[in-house]
Amino acid sequence: MLAIHRNKTLSVDDTFLALDIGGTNVTCGLVSRLGLVLATDIFKTGLRSGPEELIALIITRMKALWEQSDEDHRPKALAVGAPGWLKPKEGVVVMAPNIEGWVDIPITRIMSEALELPARLENDSNLYALGEWFGSGQGCDNEITVTLGTGVGAGLILNGRLWSGSFASAAELGHIPLGPANKRVCGCGRTGCLETVASARGMTKLAREWLEAKKSTKYRGAPDDLDTDVLRELAEKGDKMSLHVFREAGLALGQVLAGVFNLLSLERAVLGGGAAGAFKFLREPVMEVLKAHLVTARIEEIQLVKGTLGTNAPLVGAAALLTAEGF
Repeated sequence: MLAIHRNKTLSVDDTFLALDIGGTNVTCGLVSRLGLVLATDIFKTGLRSGPEELIALIITRMKALWEQSDEDHRPKALAVGAPGWLKPKEGVVVMAPNIEGWVDIPITRIMSEALELPARLENDSNLYALGEWFGSGQGCDNEITVTLGTGVGAGLILNGRLWSGSFASAAELGHIPLGPANKRVCGCGRTGCLETVASARGMTKLAREWLEAKKSTKYRGAPDDLDTDVLRELAEKGDKMSLHVFREAGLALGQVLAGVFNLLSLERAVLGGGAAGAFKFLREPVMEVLKAHLVTARIEEIQLVKGTLGTNAPLVGAAALLTAEGF
């Protein structure tokens, strides 16, 4: 486990570069040791033809951020957050299910050579969890942060430390199966994963299934234009389709979280990522399932909260990671 601490002998004026590679967006950042985000650059992941073109663009944008740093406080290191199955010690993305072509990519070697900086690789949801530990997670030693984006990711803080497990891919919440009734195929190639229902992509697919069944809805646009922002706006107006989607996603997420809370006796779950904008509609079904199945604590003793740092969370987490590793 990675201990989260601050080394008082290091300069608080130090800066780091941070890179969060998501299934939808790439976020680059310049961040101070104390977690102050000094500059960011966000662009779409899927507009590139393959890993080489995307990495080349990332390098260009990261160099531009490096130039924005103070001459006396150039970045000391880079932290890379990536989804999927990783080998952090080797710096390799083994497979990112939601990013086409990302198989066995030695991302830290590539980035380190290009930027002439030491680089570290970590699961993107772990960086998000580290960041939110300084946001919505303050004052909590045992929590899970769940990211509802293109996929469903999660990061665990146990006894005040980031938990990575034996194979550096702990808390793959999105790939916990919901049961034989769910026949939807996941981006990982398996069937029935939580991600097929509770991710932003999964929610939009649920909505399109509703449209295909020609059920009642206020939505009048094209199916391909649906996203969780549109669904949230519709839900605010009482749209049956959107309310159904968020309830189904919330019930599925609650089912998985109930098992996690009972296994680990956690105090809090933080919901982040793009689809967490619909938190007010997801919260009730999640808590409904937790209330029915929680056995390690009373329902009033646990918390379900929305993340507060948004896209800055993994950047703040990057600073915490690199500081904890002595940079």
